[in-house]
This record gives sequence, structure tokens and C-alpha cells, in this order.
Amino acid sequence: MLELIKKRCGIAPSVKIYDEDIMAYMEDCKSDMKASGVPESIAMNEQHEGTVTAMTMYVKAYLAEDTAETEKYLELYRKKVFRLTLEEG
Repeated sequence: MLELIKKRCGIAPSVKIYDEDIMAYMEDCKSDMKASGVPESIAMNEQHEGTVTAMTMYVKAYLAEDTAETEKYLELYRKKVFRLTLEEG
């Protein structure tokens, strides 16, 4: 999962400096999705495309160096999480 998120964020597999941060953001994202009402069976399923997309947006938001980028990706993340709350687990 880490490699997929890195790829989606445009980070080469050989770049390892962000790995620890990305893994922490991924775990935080799962917790946030559950707290936001996403069924646990979806929030914890790393094979679910919606979960992968939400995690990607979350990680991009917190890795962004520009506040505008952070806000943009957090807004996309929030919209995705809302849609995931409507899915049946």
C-alpha cells in the first residue's frame, strides 16, 4: 500500500525519506475515516478503491508545502469521505 500511495503522490519508490511520515498519515487517515462515519470494513480495507483514493488525498494534503495545495487536497478528501459514509460496509 505504501508503494501505491507514493506512486500516486509522484514519489519515486527509491525515495525513502518520506516513508515514515506517509505511513503515519495513512494510519491517521484510517482513524479519521472511521471517526467520520465510514464503515470500518471500508476504512480499513486497503484494497477498496475509495479508501485508496481517500488516503492519497490525505497524504497529498499533509505532504504539500503550499497551504493552498493542503486546503485543496483536504477538501477533496472530505468530499470522498462523505461519499464513503454512504456506502454499505
